[in-house]
Amino acid sequence: MPSTSHQTLLLWTVRKMIADGFLVVACDGSMPEGGPWNSLPSPFEFADSRPDALAIAPKTGELAFGEAKTWKDISTPHTRRQLRVFGRLINRSRGTACRLYIAVPRSTAPALDRVLRDVGLLGARHLVRLHIPDCFIAEERNERA
Repeated sequence: MPSTSHQTLLLWTVRKMIADGFLVVACDGSMPEGGPWNSLPSPFEFADSRPDALAIAPKTGELAFGEAKTWKDISTPHTRRQLRVFGRLINRSRGTACRLYIAVPRSTAPALDRVLRDVGLLGARHLVRLHIPDCFIAEERNERA
């Protein structure tokens, strides 16, 4: 079961996807203040990896994937595998990479840089990074103290 910190980060991810014009069609688990997004089905798997969120651009059909990573799971083999899979998916209709949103606590941005470098995604144009201030992730602060 995902932690409150994870689900809070996922909420930030979903909100950004919506702000960028995507329609979120699947989301993994209940989020604090998630409202109608909490009743969406879970995303399906891609190459044995399941994203935290899946969205589509209504006008273009472009797919986007969302991931939320807490300080505990940012540098794991599982995360690296997910980022390799989601970071290399291509929108067939446009021949471009699918957008990948990733939300992390701001204090873990350097760790995210290392992971993205290791999987070949550091500086990728289709990657949307969200560095959420740690103070908005209360459980995160308590776990690290």
